[in-house]
Amino acid sequence: MLVSEALAQTPNPQAVIDQTATFYLNQGVLGATCIFLVLLFLGACWIARGLYQDLKASYAAGLAEREKLVLAQQAAAGAAEKCAEALEGLKSALETNKDASEDLTKQVELAAQEARHTAANILTGIAAVTQRLDRGRP
Repeated sequence: MLVSEALAQTPNPQAVIDQTATFYLNQGVLGATCIFLVLLFLGACWIARGLYQDLKASYAAGLAEREKLVLAQQAAAGAAEKCAEALEGLKSALETNKDASEDLTKQVELAAQEARHTAANILTGIAAVTQRLDRGRP
């Protein structure tokens, strides 16, 4: 019995809808409600437009930053390429210096050897003169 009493007290949903619609029509509030909903919709559209403009500006700023990064990366790549070329030039210059240093070292060694031979020859000559002087020969 309790269930049937509860069902008896529950209003019919269709009747509630009809009563609400009749109330709006009788009070003249339906037009104001529609205008309010339209204004609410326009406000939501205006907010969405503002958010879209902000998003668009943010995307443009991000794109500009990416372009700057690409330009910086290209400049760095160009600088690295020039640095590699400079290193190759330095390497060839160092190899040339190495070859020149080796040649100079060989020439110094030959000059030192010749100086030793010359000194040895002079000493031999002095020794021969000394021996002749010791023997009494002029």
